[in-house]
Amino acid sequence: MPLQDDERRPLSGAQEGLWYAQRLAPDSAAYNTAEAVEIHGPLDTGRFETALRRTVAEADTFALRFVDTDDGPRCHRAPDAEHWPLHRVDVRDAADPEAAAREWIRADLTTPVDLEKGPLFAHALLTLAADRHIWLLRTHHILLDGYSYKLLGRRLAETYNALAEGREPQPAGFAPVSRLQAEEAAYRASERYARDRAHWTERLAGLPEPARLTSRSAAPTAPFLRRTAELEPAETAALDTAATRLGVSRTDLLTAATAAYLHRMTAAEDLVLGLATMSRLGSAALRTPGTASDVLPLRVAAAPHTPVADLVRAVADELKALRRHQQYRGEFLRRDLGLLGTGRRLYGPVLNIVPFDESPVFDGHPTTWHHLSGGAVDDLQISVRPGARPGGLWLALDANPALYDEDELALHSERFLTLLRRLAEAPPTTPLRDLDLLLPGEHPRDQPVRTHPVEHTLTELFERQAAAVPGRTAVTCGDEHLTYAELNAEANRLARLLTEHGAGPGRVVALALDRGARLLPALLAVLKTGAAYLPLDPGHPAQRLRLVAEDAAPVVLVTERAHAATADGTACPVVVLDDPETAAGLARRSAADLTDADRHGPTSPSDTAYIIHTSGSTGRPKGVPVPHANVVRLFLAAADHFDFGADDVWTLFHSYAFDFSV
Repeated sequence: MPLQDDERRPLSGAQEGLWYAQRLAPDSAAYNTAEAVEIHGPLDTGRFETALRRTVAEADTFALRFVDTDDGPRCHRAPDAEHWPLHRVDVRDAADPEAAAREWIRADLTTPVDLEKGPLFAHALLTLAADRHIWLLRTHHILLDGYSYKLLGRRLAETYNALAEGREPQPAGFAPVSRLQAEEAAYRASERYARDRAHWTERLAGLPEPARLTSRSAAPTAPFLRRTAELEPAETAALDTAATRLGVSRTDLLTAATAAYLHRMTAAEDLVLGLATMSRLGSAALRTPGTASDVLPLRVAAAPHTPVADLVRAVADELKALRRHQQYRGEFLRRDLGLLGTGRRLYGPVLNIVPFDESPVFDGHPTTWHHLSGGAVDDLQISVRPGARPGGLWLALDANPALYDEDELALHSERFLTLLRRLAEAPPTTPLRDLDLLLPGEHPRDQPVRTHPVEHTLTELFERQAAAVPGRTAVTCGDEHLTYAELNAEANRLARLLTEHGAGPGRVVALALDRGARLLPALLAVLKTGAAYLPLDPGHPAQRLRLVAEDAAPVVLVTERAHAATADGTACPVVVLDDPETAAGLARRSAADLTDADRHGPTSPSDTAYIIHTSGSTGRPKGVPVPHANVVRLFLAAADHFDFGADDVWTLFHSYAFDFSV
């Protein structure tokens, strides 16, 4: 039964979720929804208003107000429910009527709503020309969902057309909002509710933090950002052909495309999308203007090697299961998973696929339906609807402006469209890693190739830097500081000592040192001799160090007293840097840069700079020699992308036996 004037009823799950969301942000317009119907042709505005008022009176959701009570939030019928204005906005005389209409709509859409006092909705009729009008309906999401807008648009056109023909329209057949509430109450007391809960408990066990396209977090704000695009009819047909080839529906394929995009952009393999659902299963629900829509998690696995066909079919199976259990609302899932009040998310990006596009006709004049807002955008939402051209698709990416900017959203839109096109062409066995998301101009073959010729060794480049800024700090470790001049001098003295032990081009010098002030001079010293350094991280297992040393056969080992045991099993001489005798010997040697005459031979960029060993997971660790030229070329190439300067600092917080340490 419809609400009586003095009656207060509990809210449905959908209404309650929106009530609490709005209470957390009372001044926010993020939960406003809006649709605009553009009428192409003359309109009897008086008849339109009559038809509109009759339509609104038939849908009791418009009469609702919401209050907080000792028993929780309740809804009741507003005493002034019949009194609401139709805003008539004439922009025909504006320099740009379309821009003026857009601005009026934008301002209205960002109007906050008071759920207790109202009004909770607004109707406007904007006139851009004698044969062009826009009907705007804006409501708080607690009153209407997207499906309800279609019910109302159809009924408004039926009533307008009947009045134009001088007859009474057929009864609307709308059910009161209380039917939605009653159906939900009956469901929650049923065995099906328990079965659905068991399904979701099992399906969401061990749910990860959902992969998202941003690392930031923020509450939804209004207005959100939007980027739209149209798929041509031929492109849509190609998607449908691919879906048929795979034995699935278009919805299955679009959902799989969204999962594939999230996987390719984040490398996550346990994916949780949000899927918008109507959540209307009963006959009464299908004829009730109100709010019932929901967003439920769709969990699917994906890996780089997963074939397209496997992902699509897995998604199709998940969608079938989700539809069977869609009455169990997202609010219930958040409660069951302990997410309420934690700020943790149930899903990542949201996908909303609207298969229907019923545009009403007013007295024979066609209309265009414009979807303006579906309510709050927490993160990023992809909406897909029938396009303006028959057979096409309209896509919109909506984003929370606190999480994304216009440029980021534009790139996501272009890349997602690119993936859809590639997916339509891809053979079923194509691994996900081969779905190319690069845009025109981004592919390496589209870029000019820079070879970065290398003419100097790392040693020569360092010595040039030391000569240019001798007094600038080069190394800091705790209270110890070395300028470039001091670092260069220490390295030169040690290089001369290592040369006496046979270090030089084509030879290897092992280093077993802590990450400290002695490490950098030792690395440079080895390079200055022309030899390659072999990092032996003292934190690694002794057996690995022994295998690595045996493989590389160093001519000398440089270490500290704390790690002298590293020399066990090696046949080469050992230089212990913190030994007093070694320190005295270094002090007697020249601090000048070495020349080829001081070394055992000339140096070249093709000389090996260091040797890094593999993990040994497939057997004995294997040494990989890396020449000076490779490292120098990396630095030159990085300069194309990073604006390195004198104030940049590198923190050596990882093992120097890791290639990235260079």
